[in-house]
Amino acid sequence: MPRAAAAIATALLLLAGCGSGNGSEEQAEEPAATRTATTADCDPLPGGSMQKQERPAPASAPTIFLTDVQIEARDCSDRVSFTFRDGAGLPGYSVSYEPASTAKIEDGSGRPVEIAGSDFLVVRFMNAMTAEITGEEVTPTYTGPRRIKAEETRFVREVVKTGDFEALVTWVIGIDGKRPFTATASDAHLVVEVG
Repeated sequence: MPRAAAAIATALLLLAGCGSGNGSEEQAEEPAATRTATTADCDPLPGGSMQKQERPAPASAPTIFLTDVQIEARDCSDRVSFTFRDGAGLPGYSVSYEPASTAKIEDGSGRPVEIAGSDFLVVRFMNAMTAEITGEEVTPTYTGPRRIKAEETRFVREVVKTGDFEALVTWVIGIDGKRPFTATASDAHLVVEVG
């Protein structure tokens, strides 16, 4: 009898282990199913376009320093926010889709850069830098990573800095497919929203 009881206890433990594994697989799949259902319910991104959006830098604009880059997942879109030093204004910018052959190239060196995604929004800032240079001293104003992995986003897969060369700062947003976007400027921020 003790052997039978031990065998039953072992079988129950094995079944509990299997049930727990199946449950976690279902939980892992659940967000994807929810994400698909929610995306189907979403309206088109207000003001979204596939066309290049830009604002040129004024001829006498000073250099403006980048301080932060963040990715935010929203209900029906993803946002990438670029923040510049307070009080300095916003540099000139352009945001547009480019083919992988030009988007996935490092400025200056021309080296290829791996970026997750199948389509690429290239964000260029003119009269911008990520560090102040005074003589021999270099003081970074942006201290975050060059490569930011997207987590819990719908469309954005990765955001990668591909250039910081001659007052031109370039970031590439890797997306799961070509989607409408907006570029909204304020005093110290440029927000690129994809949906």
